[in-house]
Amino acid sequence: MTVKAGAVKHHFIVGWAAEGWPADVERLAHLVPDVDVVAAAHLSDGAMRWLDREGLSWADETGRADISVKSGLMILRQPSAVRGKREPSMRWTRSTVAVAEAALSGITPTVAGIENATGLSRHATATALSRLEELGFFERPGAVRGPRSARRIVNTSAFLDAYATAEGEQRQKESPVLVHCLWNGDPLEALASGIGPALTRADAHWAVTGAAASVLLAPYLTEVTILELYIDPQTMADRARLASLLDGRIVEKGHRIEIRQIRTPMTVRGPVIDDIQVALPIRVYADLLESGGRWAEAGQHLRETFNVGAAA
Repeated sequence: MTVKAGAVKHHFIVGWAAEGWPADVERLAHLVPDVDVVAAAHLSDGAMRWLDREGLSWADETGRADISVKSGLMILRQPSAVRGKREPSMRWTRSTVAVAEAALSGITPTVAGIENATGLSRHATATALSRLEELGFFERPGAVRGPRSARRIVNTSAFLDAYATAEGEQRQKESPVLVHCLWNGDPLEALASGIGPALTRADAHWAVTGAAASVLLAPYLTEVTILELYIDPQTMADRARLASLLDGRIVEKGHRIEIRQIRTPMTVRGPVIDDIQVALPIRVYADLLESGGRWAEAGQHLRETFNVGAAA
């Protein structure tokens, strides 16, 4: 694009990032590494934070802009009363995230179907479904009453982006259990031959996410240094036993295993690959995006090659 200001012409590359979710802007930056200004319909707060960290200029259709290019052009505009779409991720509860996860994984978005899959209460399920419908991610072409009333997803791509943003924000609030242990060779081999079987023998519910899961689902990263696991609350409650099962010790840094608590049974209902239980692909995708950098690139690769969210 060329903009003339006075006698000076300013040349820069502008890229369109669709709705403006973090996943949208990261995907654009990956596809167009030389982009100078990212434009979108309505940039979310998370997307703007990411752009600021990366030193990229931006503008959106609500009239906001933060543009600074090497030729000296600067445009700063933050209207005091911007009327754009609401920022759903800032108001998503954990139940809303869980319901979105189930729906995007192919569970029919009725109160009965989601309640059965997630273990959430009927009230929490109904409230979350209504919230997501209010935000425009569901529509009901048929009956609108009753626990079995049929909804369908509207704009799966935008819904997936919103879910990933909200899940990332929930993840930031958590304090994972960090475990240091010794293993020789490939961490995935250690997971398949030692850690996984030990957890299964102890009747633990678990799944791997993050880099290791991405290697199993859609290889992109060449190295896995930390195993990221989801484990059920009961197993995590006794940390001494948990460390013993993993043949390690709980530490504050220098860990090789990072453990978070399963929120609903859906989290660990991904595929089993090479005897390893993998988390739901959409949860793996969201976790990779939150990690940023090469992990976010692996997340985009997973989304594109594994067709994440297509079950919806």
